[in-house]
Amino acid sequence: MKPITISEYGYIGCDNISTDGAKFTSDRTLSKEEFRELKEYWESSKETFKLFTLENKDCLKATNYVGVVQTSSVSIEILPKIYDGKDKCSHRNILLKMLKPLFGINEIFIDEANLDVSNDANIFELFIMMFVQELDKLIHKGVKSDYLLKEENQYFLKGKLKINEHIKQNYIHKERFYVEFDEYMQDRVENRLLKSTINFLLKITNDYDNKKALRQQFFIFDEVNFSTSYDVDFSKVNLHRGMEHYEKVMRFAEVFLLHKSFSSVSGNDNVFSMLFPMEKVFEKYMEYILENSKQNLGIKKIHINGLSGDWLLGNERCKMINQQPDYLLEMNNESPKYIVCDAKWKLFDVNENETKECTTMSLSSSDVYQIFSYLNYYDNVCDTAYIFAPKTEDFREQQTFKYLKKDNQENEKKLVIIPIDLAMDNKIELDLLN
Repeated sequence: MKPITISEYGYIGCDNISTDGAKFTSDRTLSKEEFRELKEYWESSKETFKLFTLENKDCLKATNYVGVVQTSSVSIEILPKIYDGKDKCSHRNILLKMLKPLFGINEIFIDEANLDVSNDANIFELFIMMFVQELDKLIHKGVKSDYLLKEENQYFLKGKLKINEHIKQNYIHKERFYVEFDEYMQDRVENRLLKSTINFLLKITNDYDNKKALRQQFFIFDEVNFSTSYDVDFSKVNLHRGMEHYEKVMRFAEVFLLHKSFSSVSGNDNVFSMLFPMEKVFEKYMEYILENSKQNLGIKKIHINGLSGDWLLGNERCKMINQQPDYLLEMNNESPKYIVCDAKWKLFDVNENETKECTTMSLSSSDVYQIFSYLNYYDNVCDTAYIFAPKTEDFREQQTFKYLKKDNQENEKKLVIIPIDLAMDNKIELDLLN
């Protein structure tokens, strides 16, 4: 299968137009047939239609979704827009790290050595690798069995005789007994879902090591049936005491079988996709970083999307516009009690004006207005609001700007834009009240 890697907003097609000078990483070397299959997938539903825009009849442009689209002949990996075509492995590792909070698998680690040798493995293959590793741990600790209720027509009396069924089934065969009994076996819902996950991944993976490991694991579940209804079986999963080692692999099973990760887009029968809106990924990742930084930042509680019942606009009967900062930080100190923070998945440009001896930044007016409304809406809120954005070559240092009053008089309210180094540790070290 032909592997291709592009970035958000990169081009993918067969028009053979050079994109060397483009801002985002592209690939326009598909064959006509490869592009036709991709385009048919793109046009297949309202969900898939959001993944690309039409550049011309032979070329699509990626939108803000990242992940993998896999057709019958080509595997297209879409990395975050910070990817510039260089050091694919490290940018893949960054995306993997950002996706883990989305799946609730922060505590699962992948060996750096495996990432190094898996330079040609896309992000989907790396998630399969993580599933394989966690399932190996489960198998080592023991695949759980359970007492399951069975009904069978047997030659000996075992358990409870089902009188009505016995009469119906054995009117002639007097030597048999229709009985109901408990049998201790591995064919429980959790194991059915895991076997179904292995079977699903075997059909999709193109990595030799993943395929080999999955086949070996499939053999372990030889006595287990496949799940016939994923939704029903997941509703029956019971990770009670003694089943704790199933928790991580069951999360993976939900991701793969139910596409259970918000805004994951599933493919049709011929195409598999695992794609996520990068803005949501970054917001969820920043929530994870703030949670990890609560102690050193002095945060008591993080309110996601502000406080409940916050409305900015309405009339006597209807409320129309929510007031929802990404994060409203409730601090340990009483004054100020709250700090407004937003996450923006944008590549900011910072420019030095030597003539005026000042710094400007490519902020959108809508972002500035939005933050200003938050600062004026909440009581007991810090006069400084914070925007978190990815660190780039053009944006390496914290930038501070002051809101102005009429006649350009300085306001006490400030906006601070903080660069987040996605390759570094998952904590923030700064004084939010400075």
